[in-house]
Amino acid sequence: MAPLSRHRAILLAYGAMIALLLVTSIFSPGFLSPGHLRSIVVLAAFIGIVALGQTFVIIGGGIDLSVPWVLNSAAVLMTLFAAGQDAPLLWIVPLLLAAGALVGAVNGIGIAVFGVPPIIMTLAVNVILQGGILVYTGGSPAAAAPPLIQYLAVGRIGVVPVIGVVWLVLALLASLVLSRTAFGRQLYAVGTSATVATFSGLPTLRTAIAGYTLSGFTAALAGMLLTGYSGQAYLGMGDPYLFTSIAAVAIGGASILGGSGHYIGTIAGAFVLTILTGLLPALNLSNGALLIVYGAVILVTVSVSSDAFADLFAFVRRRRAAG
Repeated sequence: MAPLSRHRAILLAYGAMIALLLVTSIFSPGFLSPGHLRSIVVLAAFIGIVALGQTFVIIGGGIDLSVPWVLNSAAVLMTLFAAGQDAPLLWIVPLLLAAGALVGAVNGIGIAVFGVPPIIMTLAVNVILQGGILVYTGGSPAAAAPPLIQYLAVGRIGVVPVIGVVWLVLALLASLVLSRTAFGRQLYAVGTSATVATFSGLPTLRTAIAGYTLSGFTAALAGMLLTGYSGQAYLGMGDPYLFTSIAAVAIGGASILGGSGHYIGTIAGAFVLTILTGLLPALNLSNGALLIVYGAVILVTVSVSSDAFADLFAFVRRRRAAG
């Protein structure tokens, strides 16, 4: 995708975000109040953190369907190990972040080295993690989140949510990596054509594995933070973040087929999805309608990115040029 087109897609995503804010404020007075806007930032942050790793994976031409239970596993294990205390977090948090990254690396190795399709590999890992947590907990994790994690999720520095600050730091780092580093350039190249990247001498295997490793890391981080928001971990808490993480990337202007996009756009996508979640109740619509919206966004994005649509647009342009 040309730089101009990429920026246009990102601008459209932010335009959609602003339009949805205005529309929702009409149907739900008080939606733009400072308190509610803080709530939007908090909820969008969870989507945005999970979608950070998903952005890197999708730009690299892959997809990560193991996000829900990497997130859920980190959340459950953190609460069980910490038992409501802050002190054990000194070793629990690094351990679970490393474990999440390791799961991501396993995904990347299976896909890049052994040639397993991304959907099959990451879905299988997701199911394995789900089964493992069910066996380990007996199906009923009950420990509460430590106070420090709750502060990170719902606390404030003045009027600014703490998790908003955490998200901002992560967003700056992600944007820097994608825009200013050799790894970022290699990721776009691999996503555009892994074969061409390989013949160009780029470390395609290492780049792909690194993308999935980052996705596992951010999913684990989001899982631990999400327990602070809910107060405890529960089975299935990661399920909504499968489609939201993908949809946020798609809404942000990235091609689901890889090779284009930026985390700046994903941020807008996270806000769009969060605002939609608030708009549907104002319109007396159910969560089922929200799932329809998510599915439609992904379907339209993939369709527009496909070669068939590209050929159609090229054909229309040729017919117009011919008079």
